Amino acid sequence: MKKPKNRMYKNPIMEILSMSGPIMMSIYHLLLISITFTYGYSLNHDVHSNQFILLFFAAGFFSWSFGEYMLHRFLFHINGKSRFVKAFHYAMHGYHHKFPNDVNRLFMPPVPATLFLMAFFGIFYLIMGDYAFYFLPGFELGYWIYSLVHYAIHHKDLSKYFKNLRKHHILHHYKSPEKAYGVSTKAWDRIFKSMP
Repeated sequence: MKKPKNRMYKNPIMEILSMSGPIMMSIYHLLLISITFTYGYSLNHDVHSNQFILLFFAAGFFSWSFGEYMLHRFLFHINGKSRFVKAFHYAMHGYHHKFPNDVNRLFMPPVPATLFLMAFFGIFYLIMGDYAFYFLPGFELGYWIYSLVHYAIHHKDLSKYFKNLRKHHILHHYKSPEKAYGVSTKAWDRIFKSMP
């Protein structure tokens, strides 16, 4: 991690916990994907066919882009007057809009990432039972790839590879924060008519 130019929190522990980087978070996500999938497979490989296992993994992966759009639009841009809502918005997304190129905060750090993954696993498990052990790793793989794309869009040395997506995302940051919610794809912005 690079030495931060800006502080997110006055509390030094919160400040450290709010930072992450591509290598640390890649290891984190790839480990969790592997562990969750392997554990689910060891529990159910004699019950679930390999075709269903791969189908649920792929469904999770492709579901992420819709999740990305919905979370960004409706949760990370939440408006509210309560202290909790303002603090949640600032921690999840407000800081990123204030300092969009802070490379230490382009990946969700481990603590909130774990909490989100636990919540998603609970929801998926209620809906699909043990298939959640395959769906969640696919969903998380989609998130990890989105995170790498988002990092590249904001990182000047890598942004040239994502010119089209970068332009779309920069419009969201600097011109139309109520539009262009897609980061790794514009498809959902086109479908839900939120193109800038």
